[in-house]
Amino acid sequence: MTIPTNPMETFSPFLPSTVNIPEEEDRFKVFLVDRFAIHADVINDKKIGVYVEETSTLNGNKHWYANTQITRNGYQSFVFINGLPNTGVLVIDANSDPAFPIDDIQPEFLAWHIWGTCSKPPSTTGAGDADFFSFSNQGDSRISFTMTDLVLTITTTVDLSAYYCFIVCEFIRAGTNGI
Repeated sequence: MTIPTNPMETFSPFLPSTVNIPEEEDRFKVFLVDRFAIHADVINDKKIGVYVEETSTLNGNKHWYANTQITRNGYQSFVFINGLPNTGVLVIDANSDPAFPIDDIQPEFLAWHIWGTCSKPPSTTGAGDADFFSFSNQGDSRISFTMTDLVLTITTTVDLSAYYCFIVCEFIRAGTNGI
């Protein structure tokens, strides 16, 4: 059986597209057990990785820097906020709770997509008073945010204290061994 993997990684987050299936029954049983284990590892890592706290997760995207032409990995991380400010400013820094969304900003760090969602659950089932919206850093007049390598600043123009919020950061970093 041939499983294509990245030689720079001990584990590949991608499933192989081709396999050689053994015809012998005893080898076929071993093949099936190995195959299910490979699929479980990849699927579980991708599903669980979306919900990692205080650490980024490899998201499968590949990019390259113009100056080095070296392929870099894409990562994703997010911060959960259980109450936005009432027409004010919320500052999340590297030492605050909730945790700053990106655990290690390196000099080669590049963000390519930062966005968020806000949710206000209904007061009771079927009440019709729930509200859900998505935003980019300057995409909704009710909320905006800016980020530096140490601080995420969220500014609201209306009372959003009843809302829960996720801010997702998708970014590129140098990684290890030039990857």
